[in-house]
Amino acid sequence: MIPCLATPPQPVRPTVLDQLDAVVLLGAVVLGVFSSLVITGPWLAGMIIFMVVLLLWTGLNPGSQWQSLKPWIPVALFVLIIHVFTTTAAAPLGHPSWGGLWAGLRALGRIGLSLGWLALFARLKSLDDLVRAVRWWLRPLEKLGFQSGELALVLAVALGTVPGVMSEGRRVEAVLRMRRASQQGARVSSWRRFLDKTLVVVPLMEGLLRRAEVLSLSLRTRQPNTDFLLANPPWWQFAALAFWLVLVIRLLLPGETV
Repeated sequence: MIPCLATPPQPVRPTVLDQLDAVVLLGAVVLGVFSSLVITGPWLAGMIIFMVVLLLWTGLNPGSQWQSLKPWIPVALFVLIIHVFTTTAAAPLGHPSWGGLWAGLRALGRIGLSLGWLALFARLKSLDDLVRAVRWWLRPLEKLGFQSGELALVLAVALGTVPGVMSEGRRVEAVLRMRRASQQGARVSSWRRFLDKTLVVVPLMEGLLRRAEVLSLSLRTRQPNTDFLLANPPWWQFAALAFWLVLVIRLLLPGETV
């Protein structure tokens, strides 16, 4: 399981989904994200419910799902406001409309669904599985001189660094809040909280530079083993993935709307 960025890791409940190969699951995640961007109406709502059920099946309770989405609330409000005031199909530019509100809700549904697919992969597979899956799909490009092993290493380093950086940023933000509270009392204005968030950038960048320097020195003398065997997944899993791909292609044909 890949560590979550917003909440502590939740125990993964054993399910049939564990039998899916990481290569096939990564392909399903890509198709799932793409499908969430093209479907509309009740199909979109149905897929959102389906994703919530899948995450519940893996042991991610509703409270943990909500905590994972809370950091995205400012982005969600921004997206909603932009759609309400800029959807010209429902009202002139700059005028709010119900059509713009529904357009914003559809956009938020697509974003949430995409995050759900990524969360599903993060819960079911490890970082090593992700590296192997990326290398498998990019293996044909190696004949053209593309170094898929190095890309997989970069991906592993990036995803392994992000949780630590996020945790460090939260610690710096907590220290700033404590200092403000001790100087001005427990009540802090919204403007001061916004300034505290901007002040986190400088120490966070310093921490990133230190991590980058240490990581560069360590990789000069020791490279992780990325030359493991890239075995092919079971054929029946590929067949299911191909069937899904056919459905997506038919969805994009002229005259087909979902």
